[in-house]
Amino acid sequence: MKKKGLVILISSIMTVSLFAGCSSNNGQQPTQQTQSTQTTTKKAGTAVDGNEINIEKAAMRLVKTSEEGKYQIVGSEELKSWIDSKKDMVIVDTMPASNFKDGHIPGAVNAELPKTGIKDVKPEQKEAFVKLLPADKNKPVVIYCGFVACERSDVGAKIAKESGYKNVYRYPGGIVAWRDAKYAEEK
Repeated sequence: MKKKGLVILISSIMTVSLFAGCSSNNGQQPTQQTQSTQTTTKKAGTAVDGNEINIEKAAMRLVKTSEEGKYQIVGSEELKSWIDSKKDMVIVDTMPASNFKDGHIPGAVNAELPKTGIKDVKPEQKEAFVKLLPADKNKPVVIYCGFVACERSDVGAKIAKESGYKNVYRYPGGIVAWRDAKYAEEK
């Protein structure tokens, strides 16, 4: 029993020594730089304003809508690589025509859809959208709008899936993410 207590005592001393030895400031007061790093670490996350809950809500909504719509998601870098490699696909911008004329992803075609959800799609909007889709229902179709919270691309992806398209991708970041990445646009 005494041997077990001695092992615990030695282990405790070694643990304390280890943590003290790993300290980057060697027992000195933190410098302004280490204080700044500690402050930055406390704010670490993806939200610039430190409000991670908004990022989480958007992410959860995106996951839920993509699962409901049974479509896939493509990110900015991957879409850019597809365009650069001249992947055979159709890209549909679902923003209003005036936004499309201001700039769009290279090769995109335009069919405006409502930002308020699929329940608000007018028959003529759906018809115009479907006319832009390829005859080959296995050909990849990428749909985007303005930004993650915009529902236009979700509406388009759902219509494409309902119309029998097999390889439907939603580009959730939309034109805002494309511009943030400083990728080329067409006008």
